[in-house]
Amino acid sequence: MFHDFPHKLNSMLKIIANICCCILSANAYTQLPINTESTKTDNPHRFSITKNLKPDLNIYPNPAKNKVTLQVKQFDPGMAAVRLIDIKGKLVKEDNRLLTNGTEDIVMFLMMKTGIYFIQVSQAGKVVRKKLVIL
Repeated sequence: MFHDFPHKLNSMLKIIANICCCILSANAYTQLPINTESTKTDNPHRFSITKNLKPDLNIYPNPAKNKVTLQVKQFDPGMAAVRLIDIKGKLVKEDNRLLTNGTEDIVMFLMMKTGIYFIQVSQAGKVVRKKLVIL
């Protein structure tokens, strides 16, 4: 029973290695950007595979008093800079946040004077800015 074990182990390791290679190859194809609307190219049998999804930001409640939730969409996982800018363009607050999947909620507590501000979320070529009213 155990005399054949090294041979079986070697065979199992080869199978596992082949499965891993297949998974990695398939994963490379699934990470290609895919267009939500298939657009024909000059070749009638090919379709465009570009991604047209733009980053988005929703702020609620707006107007707010001291707590806001920033709902970010279509960002990449990783660090994002969150900036609070006053109506004159002066940077009032800056914070770096880790986005785990790129579409999520960020809660911020703000102790700001009443007025109009802008919240800007940016990350490597992606920038979104929305107006925020503080009561």
